Amino acid sequence: MKFFRIFGVFFFLITLYSCGSDDDICLGGEATPRMKLKFKTKSTGKLKTMDSLFINVDYGNGPIQLVAKSRVDSVLIPLRVDDVPFTKIFVGVTKKAVTSQIKVSYTTNSQYVSPACGVKKIYENLTSVLEVSNPVLDLEQNQNQITDESKTHFYLLF
Repeated sequence: MKFFRIFGVFFFLITLYSCGSDDDICLGGEATPRMKLKFKTKSTGKLKTMDSLFINVDYGNGPIQLVAKSRVDSVLIPLRVDDVPFTKIFVGVTKKAVTSQIKVSYTTNSQYVSPACGVKKIYENLTSVLEVSNPVLDLEQNQNQITDESKTHFYLLF
């Protein structure tokens, strides 16, 4: 009799545990996508690996250092998620000279993902302006919207 009671409690706990939803956690990359940048040589148009790269981003409280890497062929940069329709990005090849200034403008839409992930931003109508051009010489737009991180959105020409 005691065996059946323990078995019943065990069966009840297993049933209760298995009722949890698969949406309890957000793991599959459903969050707001970041902007993917790659690099090219302006004279040849060929892809380039940067020996060193420093990127600062202004999210509204002044520029903060986001990327400081060596030997990099691409970077992912989060854009602003508030209602401001642009993000300013500062790029340099040394820590003391982060002087190129890029303004990326866009419109945003919200998309519901799941109870665990909530809502993600989709960036559309991307445009970019190179406001200060040293060391970045030009920009090349590859995508008009940011819906995921798999595609390159812009090329920075050095």
